[in-house]
Amino acid sequence: MEAQFSTSKQTSAREVQIGKAVPVILLLMIFSLVIDNSFKIISPKLVGYFHVSASTVAWQVTLAGLVIGMGAVVYASLSDSISIRTLLIFGIFLISIGSFLGYVVHHNYWLVVFSRVIQAAGLGATETLYLIFVARYVTPAKQKKYYGFSTASFQIATVIGTLTGGFITTHLAWQSLFLVPLLSLFFIPFLLKYLPEESGEKKYIDALGIILVATVAVTAMIYLTNFSWLVLRGFIFSTAVFLLYISHKKNAFITIDFFKNKLFVLTLLSALLIYSTQAAFTLNTFSFLLTTVYHMQLDSVSLMFIPACLAAALVGSLSGQIASKLDSFQAVLVSMLAIVLSILLAAFLMGASVFIFAGLLILSSCAFAMMYAPLMHTGLERMPEANKGTAIGFYNLCINIAMSVGFTYSSRFIDGVNLSLFPSTVEGHYSEVLLMISFVALSALALFIFLIRGQIPNKKSFSD
Repeated sequence: MEAQFSTSKQTSAREVQIGKAVPVILLLMIFSLVIDNSFKIISPKLVGYFHVSASTVAWQVTLAGLVIGMGAVVYASLSDSISIRTLLIFGIFLISIGSFLGYVVHHNYWLVVFSRVIQAAGLGATETLYLIFVARYVTPAKQKKYYGFSTASFQIATVIGTLTGGFITTHLAWQSLFLVPLLSLFFIPFLLKYLPEESGEKKYIDALGIILVATVAVTAMIYLTNFSWLVLRGFIFSTAVFLLYISHKKNAFITIDFFKNKLFVLTLLSALLIYSTQAAFTLNTFSFLLTTVYHMQLDSVSLMFIPACLAAALVGSLSGQIASKLDSFQAVLVSMLAIVLSILLAAFLMGASVFIFAGLLILSSCAFAMMYAPLMHTGLERMPEANKGTAIGFYNLCINIAMSVGFTYSSRFIDGVNLSLFPSTVEGHYSEVLLMISFVALSALALFIFLIRGQIPNKKSFSD
């Protein structure tokens, strides 16, 4: 049996069985990511089923993504006072309740959105609590290995999730997807058996701060949906209230000092822009254009994600070797250029062989996989060591928000934004959609080159 690692926290009388506990949580994390990814690919189906716009359908993805990001912060805070086992079981119950409700009310779109929010509140527990469990119980020498499992699992879950969503939606009723998450209930006996019942001191949770961040994100997404000046004023007001709050709240989950770090703020803005294009291009527009322009079924669309995800996983596993050749600035620059190139080529090659689009999906997926670590490393260059943990958590939260925003504005583009730069055809429309997404990616690239570059104290490797 694998050696067991003691912890300073009080646990049950028996020691933690790392070799059995970690695989259970890891499998639960993969299963949760599969659930979330399966609902991302079915937007074209829901547009036809509910006879609503792409912008409306996007809410079942964007709100769920936002709740998952917020939930990660909450569960991380709760883990110091409530056992990981209890939190994971609570998360499973939320997943199951939301999924069962979604299946029952699947004829009403907004009740489906509500069900997805409840489901997402449970999904937000698994990935964060897996990382916390590894940090708390696994020996430092083996932590990197288990963290690596988390990165690889994300790509595996993306493949399985897109395949699940594509095939169930094509060959069964789409609402059957809500039955799959109920399988998470089978994890409960294993969690009870292998995870300890911890006890710890209660920790303050900045619920108001988290709600304010959520308000900022939601008002931004609503504005991008209908471009209402009233909503824009609401976004500006909520942003001002959030900044005022963290300026005066000493124990806020993130303080104003973080926003006085110019490099961190600029990197955060660049990350918000570039990661929004990942959702806009690869996770949303891609499935719409393949079903509309190329008349492919969603099961065939999902198959195209397999080589892209496997290639991205390979790039992620080679990040150490990449780090020895490129410094952080170079790695991010190459990644962003590849992202911009893949979107522009897709825009100008609309109607060409579908295999070209499969290749562009691989290129962009690999670029995003290579960019994550060096971009985060860049933002932390001037961050004090004591604040780096909080900064990483907020960085990841902002990426979740960026993905939701990307779904929102790309759906608005898909619904109908005419630049009159391409012929008035279906192919021309999606070319314009991709061109507008490329402008967002170019903005992130320009921000990184012209503003962030001068702030980097030393362009050392992100593996350092």
